[in-house]
Amino acid sequence: METLQSVLVAWDGKLTKPLEEVFAVHRADPDFLGSLIDLSENEACERASTWLLKHHFDTKGEPLSFSQTRKHLASLPHVRHWEAKLHILQYLDQLEVPAEAETTISDFITEALTSQNKLVRAWAYYGLATLAYRFPKRKKAALDFLTSAQEKEIAGSIKVRIRKALKKLEV
Repeated sequence: METLQSVLVAWDGKLTKPLEEVFAVHRADPDFLGSLIDLSENEACERASTWLLKHHFDTKGEPLSFSQTRKHLASLPHVRHWEAKLHILQYLDQLEVPAEAETTISDFITEALTSQNKLVRAWAYYGLATLAYRFPKRKKAALDFLTSAQEKEIAGSIKVRIRKALKKLEV
């Protein structure tokens, strides 16, 4: 894990090749995902580790175990970097969200909805739909909020993500 940590700390935040190489070497390691979750709690590693978790899901990787998901979601209040928040919001719908994490995720999304970063805010709207999809009692409030946001937000990228969020809840 020390070697993995040193690579993640050294990541420049731009070139993905070093992370892709780490992923190729370690993806079959049964402890890899757990190590990424542990390292995502380290502020110096959170961008790179969440990028790798997102890459894992983007490449059709297996779901996290229940205990891994619980641990990862419990760390959400401590995520600081906007890119790490973005990555998590982008793979949130890949996680089996336990009922006990509902409030933690809701708080994470609520904070992200106020972000000055348009990408984070756009994906937070989608995260809101993901949360409402998982917890149907939230659906009406989410639909109302998303409908209102669609009228208030002016950035095209955010409007697109809101439309996708609304579509997710139409089911």
